[in-house]
Amino acid sequence: MKRLLTAAVAALLVASACGTDNEGQTATTGSATTTETTSAEQPTSTTRGDTATTAGSGGPVLVTVGLRTFASCDAILSYYIENALELVGPYGLDGGPSIWRRGDDAEMVAEEAMAAAEADAAAATTGSQSAPSFTGTNVQVAGVDEADLVKTDGFYIYSLLDDRNRLRIVEVKDGAMNLQSTLDVGFEPREMLLHGDTLLLVATEWRVGAVTRIAQVDISDRRSPQVVADLSMDGAYNGSRLSGGVARVVITSNPVGIEWEHPRGSGLRAEQEAIEANRELVRNSTLGNWLPSYVLADLEGGDPEWGQLVDCSNVLAPGVFSGLNTLSILLFDLSAGITDWTTASVVAEGDTIYATPESVYVATSRWVDWGALSEDDVRSESRGYTTLIHKFDTSTSGRPVYEASGEVEGFLLNQFSMDEYDGDLRVAATSGPSWWWTEDSESHVTVLRPEGDLLEEIGSVWGLGEGERIFSVRFMGPDAYVVTFRQVDPLYALDLSDPANPEVLGELKIPGFSSYLHPVGEDLLLGVGQDASPEGWVEGLQVSLFDVSDPTDPIRVAQLLLPEAHDPDMYSWSPVQNDHRAFLYFEDLAYIPYHAYWWEDDESYYVLDAGVAAVEVRSGDLVLEALLRPLEDGPVGEDERSWNRAWRAVPERVMVIDGWLYSVSSFGIGVHDTDTWERGTFLEYPER
Repeated sequence: MKRLLTAAVAALLVASACGTDNEGQTATTGSATTTETTSAEQPTSTTRGDTATTAGSGGPVLVTVGLRTFASCDAILSYYIENALELVGPYGLDGGPSIWRRGDDAEMVAEEAMAAAEADAAAATTGSQSAPSFTGTNVQVAGVDEADLVKTDGFYIYSLLDDRNRLRIVEVKDGAMNLQSTLDVGFEPREMLLHGDTLLLVATEWRVGAVTRIAQVDISDRRSPQVVADLSMDGAYNGSRLSGGVARVVITSNPVGIEWEHPRGSGLRAEQEAIEANRELVRNSTLGNWLPSYVLADLEGGDPEWGQLVDCSNVLAPGVFSGLNTLSILLFDLSAGITDWTTASVVAEGDTIYATPESVYVATSRWVDWGALSEDDVRSESRGYTTLIHKFDTSTSGRPVYEASGEVEGFLLNQFSMDEYDGDLRVAATSGPSWWWTEDSESHVTVLRPEGDLLEEIGSVWGLGEGERIFSVRFMGPDAYVVTFRQVDPLYALDLSDPANPEVLGELKIPGFSSYLHPVGEDLLLGVGQDASPEGWVEGLQVSLFDVSDPTDPIRVAQLLLPEAHDPDMYSWSPVQNDHRAFLYFEDLAYIPYHAYWWEDDESYYVLDAGVAAVEVRSGDLVLEALLRPLEDGPVGEDERSWNRAWRAVPERVMVIDGWLYSVSSFGIGVHDTDTWERGTFLEYPER
């Protein structure tokens, strides 16, 4: 087995403004299974950021947003211990900051991204077959693929949507489908990446704490896929991207392996004794308790390979304490597989990543124990709260290289809150947390520009949605569109062409909100979300079309409520509302998976309607072409035998391959002819 690549750190950070001497830094290498490294093997401490630092026994103390590395493994351990002693209590540690955030809401699929995906798949699928036309995963950035539940190369559909969490491989051609194989990899993968004849299946397991597990599957024989590598790592999976054959996987790991004491009995004495015992456990901890480990399985049945996932020389810490968790970026060159990797780690919580073909931006959060705060204290703590953003160069299959850091006030919604344009990073944020309504919250867009080691703020515009929070963001070249909501849905049109002086040009206030925004042509923006009453009560799934040709006066030119028999009393929803990858826009048609149910008074039972809405954008209007139900011609009552089958067949992903629309669910795959909307045969997965 190949082992962990422990890269030299000499070039990781250059000398900072404080004048730290780098000339003594030398490259170091070591075995992946080595968990302890002496101080002599590590480079001297360096800092990044336009700030002064002071060096002490524990390394430099940074007072701005820049990241720093450490003089030795001992210095890293000291950093963890000193900060943990401030937080440890009678039951141990709380694991660092755990800020609840909404899932990703919106992303766009660019034509060039689909073309690139088709070209890659055609090249990977050798033989005399002609390359089919097909749509790929709906992604945020052209050329940067994102892991998802379903993938296709135009010849096959690969799906993790299965009641028993298995991989299904289905051959597709001209609307016909043939199940080739079913693979149980021994865990429950929730996302995958496709590259040629390789699939990476990824999941977070809860074994001895959170564990990220990756299975590399060889699919060169679609009838007999084989797991060729199985890698487990301490930490929860944040997300992954694929560009240029290099997978970039981001995980966040908690401290592990410390058996915390609990109060033995009641009373303050028991509590204080437990605190003192836990402090002693922290003082006696090792680096293995703080940095993540890995286990690489021996698929031949031998002993696994295991060790420390990251090298001390590639661990950095932010200038503002951001918790005791460790965020790690791993790079896998898929031509070599997942048995080799390189890393960079930050001692911080991070759950929002944004990637371009050359870079990965990671947003980290200052540690706050939100659960221990009162309502008034949450409001107080939210004022002035900042999110740190760190940029890493991941343009090669070598190790990630830290480049710069910046900060913005407030909380980010999701990956769409960040966007790189002409070298600048534009960030949309809300001063109040996404899970808490505050009367004085407001949103803003800030522009950060790399200046040496820093992402420096060069311009910002505030005052978006006072008393509201961001529900969706869409950056489009020099323009941006932000939707905020509490009772009404203001759509703000922003001009960012002068990044030093961004400005709001216009706004549109309408009931409801759009959770997802998608450009559908010049000066047209499509939104998927919920209609709402004037008081802010949501009333059902809606599709909106906005004309933004005059950014000083954006107009909603069309509104479509789904499904056709829409009624304010029914519940209707689409997975697009919290997962951009469920959306598809292709050849002037938006394909929106949906389901709805309502109580039928006359019959005294519930009725279910589910399928894919095919909505055409035609002459500045929205036209419902068809409701493409995978099993039935219409809604199904719960008294009918087909009720359970209809529930299981609710579509979660859609794709178009050579003129056929495939809707994928955990029950099977439906198919419709996109010329006639005629339904084909439903492929129902066997129970085995």
